[in-house]
Amino acid sequence: MFSEKENFVRVVRYNHPSHVCYPPPSCGISYAGSSPTDSRPSADCAYWRDEWGVGWQDVDGEIFPTLPAVASYQQVYELRVPDPHEPARMIAATEYVAGMDRERYFLAAGHSYFLYEKAINILGPEEFLVAMAEEPGTAHALLDKILDFEMGIAQGYLRFQPEHINLSDDYGHQDRLAMSPAMWREFIKPRLKRIIDFYRHELGADIVVSLHSCGHIMPILEDFIELGVDVLHPVQSTANNLTEVRRLTSGQLTLAGGIDGQIVLPFGTPEEVRAEVFTKLAMLWEDGGFLPLPEKMLGVGEDNERAMVEAIREWSHAQVER
Repeated sequence: MFSEKENFVRVVRYNHPSHVCYPPPSCGISYAGSSPTDSRPSADCAYWRDEWGVGWQDVDGEIFPTLPAVASYQQVYELRVPDPHEPARMIAATEYVAGMDRERYFLAAGHSYFLYEKAINILGPEEFLVAMAEEPGTAHALLDKILDFEMGIAQGYLRFQPEHINLSDDYGHQDRLAMSPAMWREFIKPRLKRIIDFYRHELGADIVVSLHSCGHIMPILEDFIELGVDVLHPVQSTANNLTEVRRLTSGQLTLAGGIDGQIVLPFGTPEEVRAEVFTKLAMLWEDGGFLPLPEKMLGVGEDNERAMVEAIREWSHAQVER
């Protein structure tokens, strides 16, 4: 058996891992301001604005953007961009890294609401999509402001020498992309490439780059491969044809997630959860290349969570650890 860190890399590289990797041996850090709750005045405050000026609301523990930072795309050039280099950004991350066991765990640095999501929060989804179609220069200007901020955050992360980068930017709805593939390639892809290339140049070719994008992302899977994304999460079962996803990504992109978090995990029986795990591992495991994870855990009971973990270990023992 390889160590959990070495086994994780072997899974990602399709390189004869000794067992199915669960959970991934990764500990994450994030900058102050990465979560909208970082700006929340108190736990009982239901409405607030973050440092970009986006309004948020807490609805039964779920956080939603409800008010854009600017009223229309004509005001984008007046948007005040937070300082990515202010000293407080990395205080909590510094303390966390000082106490973690880096022999046992990878250090993962996160960029939540990376680019598209931040743009639709700042401007509102409809207004931003209209800007891309009618005022592309303004849409590019907003994305450049956001990317400059994220590149500043990336520079701040370098002091920790992370081995794993997590970019989070949802591009899909349940049955389609949020924009046309051509628009995604014009507005998003070059900027995604810039930050991935930056990390590979500064931290080396072996750094693992993960991208979280919910929803239907099949039309741009090969673009992810071209950009050098190593791991894609959560490959939603109800939004994608996973057999075709596996065909398109075979040997090139590791899939993470895939355990149905909309129907089976929250509402199924433990026996149905076990069957789901076995089905997805048989479909997506290729001497690695798959990290079985729940697509989401909202509403999942302890019995089903336990059934999922036990099923992953059972399948691994029967199929891989031989």
